[in-house]
Amino acid sequence: MLKVSLPVGDDLLEIHHGMWTGKDTIYWNGMEMSRKRRFFGSTHVFRVPTGYSGQDHVFRVRISVGLNGTTYSVKRDDKVLLGTWRDKLTHTNRGQMPTPPGLDLNAPPPRSNRSRHAEPQPMRDYSEDDLFV
Repeated sequence: MLKVSLPVGDDLLEIHHGMWTGKDTIYWNGMEMSRKRRFFGSTHVFRVPTGYSGQDHVFRVRISVGLNGTTYSVKRDDKVLLGTWRDKLTHTNRGQMPTPPGLDLNAPPPRSNRSRHAEPQPMRDYSEDDLFV
């Protein structure tokens, strides 16, 4: 049964997790790369050629079943593509955290020059010359 489909560039990684049969199968672009039986979890390691460069990408897919449910972790060359609580994804230094562009919903709204309780000003329908007697 297909559980996770993860696009990686132009390729597709599929994780088939048979809950009741105990078989986990990993597919890369429709080709079976790894199949294992598991009790509480399994780790699948396989290589994918990168093309003309001659180097291979090493993928590590971990499937875990526990009290929290089923979790999936996918790493390519030790870089996390899909992480779980076991992977160290948080930054320890606030200065290293990436800043998302756009609106920050956690920041207070910008202050405007207008006051909320300012009284409306009446329109002036007279000239300055009318004030002198």
